[in-house]
Amino acid sequence: MIHGSMSLGVAGIVSLVSMAVVFVVLLLLFVIITAFGKFFAAKKEKTASSAPAAPAATPAAAPRQDDAELIAVLSAAIAEYERGRRNPFIRNRRDLD
Repeated sequence: MIHGSMSLGVAGIVSLVSMAVVFVVLLLLFVIITAFGKFFAAKKEKTASSAPAAPAATPAAAPRQDDAELIAVLSAAIAEYERGRRNPFIRNRRDLD
């Protein structure tokens, strides 16, 4: 149980100190993540520069695909979803037909 009460000034100081601790920890995490990013980027750059440079092969152009069928299937799926969402009494697929 609480034996004494805290004054408004002390409660304000406790709140400010708590917020300061949170922001300091967030700042520390930001610095650590940034340092790791720079460390691993330098390490990746170092390993990339040490590897022998292979001649760049140009990839063959992929055949152009007709996306009309994919668009039709996605449109039908979205329409069916919207149809079922508007009706709150649909419990399963048999109720749709």
